[in-house]
Formats: sequence, C-alpha cells, structure tokens
Amino acid sequence: MADSNTKPGAVSQALDDFAKKFARFAAAPQAHEGLKVESPLKSLQDQINQRESERASVLRRQFLEYVSPLTSDIEDDEEALLKAYKLYCQLVELNESAGDTGTHLRDFSITSPLCRKSEYTGSGDSRFCYLRLWFAATNPDALYMPVMEQDSNGNWYLGFVEKELWKPTLLEREIMQLIGE
Repeated sequence: MADSNTKPGAVSQALDDFAKKFARFAAAPQAHEGLKVESPLKSLQDQINQRESERASVLRRQFLEYVSPLTSDIEDDEEALLKAYKLYCQLVELNESAGDTGTHLRDFSITSPLCRKSEYTGSGDSRFCYLRLWFAATNPDALYMPVMEQDSNGNWYLGFVEKELWKPTLLEREIMQLIGE
C-alpha cells in the first residue's frame, strides 16, 4: 500500500523519528503537569459517591433510632407492634383450633395506635419500614411480618403476612444491605 515513489526505508525512518519525539514529550515534566486537569465526569462521580455515602449514613442512623430508641415515642411504637403481633398470633391459633373450612375467621386486621400516626401511614418512604426492620431484627423467629393496610374508606389497619411471602421494599432492601441483616 506504499506509494511507488516512497523509498523503502522512509516509512520506518518516519516511525523512528516519531517514536523519539514522543519519548522526549512523555519524559518532559511539564507534559504530565498539563495533563492533571480533572475531568467533569470524575467530579460528577465524586459528587454521586458523596451523596450515596450521606444517604447510607442517614438510613443507618434512622434504623439505629429503633434499635436503641432515644425517645419514649419509639419505645411505645415498638411495644404497640409487639402487642399487635401477639394478638394476631392468638387469632391465628384460635382460628386453627376452633374454626374449620366452613366456619372460620376471614380477616385479621388489627387497629393500633400505629395506624393513627402519619409517619407510618404516609405514602412514599414511610418510617414504618424502620419499625418493621426493627421487628424482623429483634424477632428472627417470627412467623409473620407486619404490614400497614388501608381499606376502601381510607382507614388504616395493621395486618401481618407470612414471613416467607413478605417482600421487602427497595428501601428496606437497601437498609438491610447497609446493616448486614
């Protein structure tokens, strides 16, 4: 593919000349100093990493508020959840022992002080996930997981689903990954 007018050693001579110039350029200290310009992508990635770190810190701190409560409100909420769980288990046991396929309890929805708290019934990332994860962490042998349910009239109830059927939300999975549960 070489030009017929090109001398046979000209191409290799041009490559040798280029290699020498490149070696001098690469060895020059100012060449490296000029290349230290931070790319906008690195800066953006650093900002993303910082925000993720801050979010992880907030999620961990909020979960720890339930593990080691500093307020009586959280302790009261934990106690209310445990009472509701015990009541639910008693209803299941009663239904299994006294009921049959024809006559049995159909709905085990429980009203609780938790159902009247907006931080547990609000949409989006409700604080109920922290209470539920606290429950899961402190009651590893529990057969049921608590869920907030809303009826067609807008009233909130506390229900329970079998632990094997419970699907953690994305936020709950993120928190569980952070705390190593």
